[in-house]
Amino acid sequence: MKINEFLSNYFNCDIYSLFSNGYCLEYYEILKLIYPDCKMVLQKNNDHCACLINDEVYDVRGLCDKESFEIARKKDIDFVYSFYKRFDDYIKKDIKQGILGYIKVLK
Repeated sequence: MKINEFLSNYFNCDIYSLFSNGYCLEYYEILKLIYPDCKMVLQKNNDHCACLINDEVYDVRGLCDKESFEIARKKDIDFVYSFYKRFDDYIKKDIKQGILGYIKVLK
């Protein structure tokens, strides 16, 4: 099972729209569970965050154009956590447990 399959089954909706239109921070946090050393990157207009993993940028759609993003600084990260959409704590906890279970199956 791929991570997007897990999320698609969990939400039972178009996760590409969900995580591309407002909940990209949540997708970053999901990838951070799997790749703890990843870094947050922002599109140069600060409208979208993604994840830098092994010098490549990923979001829900997969590999992104790295040139469109820059590594988020502390003030950028503070902005993202203040203004981007977030799931409620129950959903976050439930997803985290599911993802961590998924990671154990892979090992």
